[in-house]
Amino acid sequence: MKNLIVSHNYFTLISGYLNRVKQQHSGTDRSSNQRESDPLEERSVYLIEDIEKLIEQILSVSDDLSFGLVLGENIHPSDYGLVGYALMNCPDLNTALSLSSKYKPVMNQAFESFFIQGERESSYQVRPKFDEVYLTSLVELDFASGIQLAKLLVDKQDLPKLKLQQVNFQHGPLSSPSHYQRVFNCPVNFHQERSEIIIANSVLALPVRSANPAILDMLLRKIDKAVKSYSLGQSFSSKVICYVSKHQQDIPSAKQAASDFNISLSTLKKHLMSEGRNYSEICDSIRKNMAIKMVADPKNQIKAIYSSLNFSSSSAFNRAFKRWTSMTPTEYRHKMSLSLK
Repeated sequence: MKNLIVSHNYFTLISGYLNRVKQQHSGTDRSSNQRESDPLEERSVYLIEDIEKLIEQILSVSDDLSFGLVLGENIHPSDYGLVGYALMNCPDLNTALSLSSKYKPVMNQAFESFFIQGERESSYQVRPKFDEVYLTSLVELDFASGIQLAKLLVDKQDLPKLKLQQVNFQHGPLSSPSHYQRVFNCPVNFHQERSEIIIANSVLALPVRSANPAILDMLLRKIDKAVKSYSLGQSFSSKVICYVSKHQQDIPSAKQAASDFNISLSTLKKHLMSEGRNYSEICDSIRKNMAIKMVADPKNQIKAIYSSLNFSSSSAFNRAFKRWTSMTPTEYRHKMSLSLK
């Protein structure tokens, strides 16, 4: 499932936060135009695993999974590109929330979203397509940005009416109760059946102050056109990722992969290079994802994991795992157990 794409805007949002966190912790002057180079930013295609790498870097600096709330409460519609501009031209919040749910895959294909309208209240739900701890931060980003965008869309005189009835999260709290209260200003519950925002239909009826039907129609045509071509199947690297994932217990060589794709080895390398990737990096990433998932599960004995991943020894596995996470398998398991409490 890691071969799901995210938009350039979404990637830029997370990478921008990473750069700010690095500046804060290194004492770098924000007024400086210097910026650390990141080869990921040069890619034409971004995957959810690229976001995972950014989050790993954020946690290595700040050790704080609640960054989604911080990002969300400082969001602007332009941060979401065409979708954000479309929301600014909707007639009301009901339409904006409906479009936000419909076009969620344009921003991040790792989530499914649902807008369920009731007689008096409605529910906006977000469901991750796979189970990873870091996705909880992105769920909180989605919800926090939703309420912040609503504040920016309506007239100032309607702000007092903009109140949520309830926010539910499947996961446990990642920040203090006061942080959630500041962001959502309503009851927030954890360890619930689903992650959802419950909001009265009277609130959803609030008009958007900059609504323009003609501009909205034009933007929706552009978005629909983008959606048709925004398929991971059109990315060669994604096809390779799917291929390697299916053979993850015995990862084929690059030569074998090229043969199975009915192309030459040089063509395989050329196609991957055009998307900022290489075969070894893809294989290493998949091995890494397998290792992290197995180590995070306390049912798996760490001493036995390396053999199932075809490492020559436990020390070789430990070195690779520390390269991937900056922690030993034991340290990583301990950290994950604490984060889930």
